[in-house]
Amino acid sequence: MTNNTNQMMRVAETIRSQIHPHVLMCSAARNFGAFENEIGMYGIQFKISNTSKYKFATVRITLNGHDLYNIEIKNVRGRTVESKTDIYCDQLSSILESMWEKKEILNKWTKKELKYT
Repeated sequence: MTNNTNQMMRVAETIRSQIHPHVLMCSAARNFGAFENEIGMYGIQFKISNTSKYKFATVRITLNGHDLYNIEIKNVRGRTVESKTDIYCDQLSSILESMWEKKEILNKWTKKELKYT
């Protein structure tokens, strides 16, 4: 592997480790892969299914130049349906969950269950 590939894989592994495993399990996250976007920033991409908002979707989390993350959710046709920028690593789990679950579902869960550390 080249140095760029190693760095891209490290970034993807770091992002995945910062997302609580329950968040990934509840969204049926799968097909994880590292990627480089059009401006040369690295990130992770994975598929989700059967959430309260999306039957099938692709999530892309990119490390931006400010040491923060940009999140993008695309539908099965490849259109961006939701995106957020400048997310801190400790916010990843709760932001992701709020992006793919409806508010009614989130309100049913207790605050204790939504705390990810």
